[in-house]
Amino acid sequence: MDKPEPASEPEPAANPGTPQPPAPPPAKTRQPVTAKRRSAHRDLPPDEALPGLDLPPSDDFNQDVPETPELSTAISADGITRLIVTAYIGIGNKLHIRGEGPGLSWDKGVPLQFISIGKWRWECPDADAPITFKLYKNDEIECAALGRQTLRPGYQHEVPANF
Repeated sequence: MDKPEPASEPEPAANPGTPQPPAPPPAKTRQPVTAKRRSAHRDLPPDEALPGLDLPPSDDFNQDVPETPELSTAISADGITRLIVTAYIGIGNKLHIRGEGPGLSWDKGVPLQFISIGKWRWECPDADAPITFKLYKNDEIECAALGRQTLRPGYQHEVPANF
C-alpha cells in the first residue's frame, strides 16, 4: 500500500514591510582532485629527453677515469714556468715537488706554496729546458695517480693530484 507523502510546511508569505534574513550561500562542493602527471624527461625517448641539447646517444658516453691526469697548459704571461696543483690533502699537510730541473732533486722535495683550499703553486723563473717532476704529500707519500710529468719552460701547467 502506498503511504501518503508528508505534507511540506507552507512557506511563510513575504511581508513587504519586514526585512527577510539573507539566504544562506549555496553549499560549496569540492571537485575531486586528480593528480596531473608531469612529463619527466625520463619518460621521453632519448632523442627528446632534453630538447635543444645536441648530445650523443647514451651508449657513446665513456665514464672511465683516465689512468693519469692530463696537464692543462697555457703560455705564461710573464715567462715563468709555473705549476698549479689541485690537491685536497688535509689541514697541516704540505705538497712537495721532486724532479730534474733548476732547484729540484729526486732525493728531497721542495714545498709548493699554498694558494687556497685545495690549490698549490710552484714557480721556476729560470727554466730553459723541460722539467720532469713527481709530487709528494709531506715529501713522503708519492702521488702515484699522477706519476712522472714534464713541464714545458715558460708555460703555466695545471694538474689535479689525488693521493
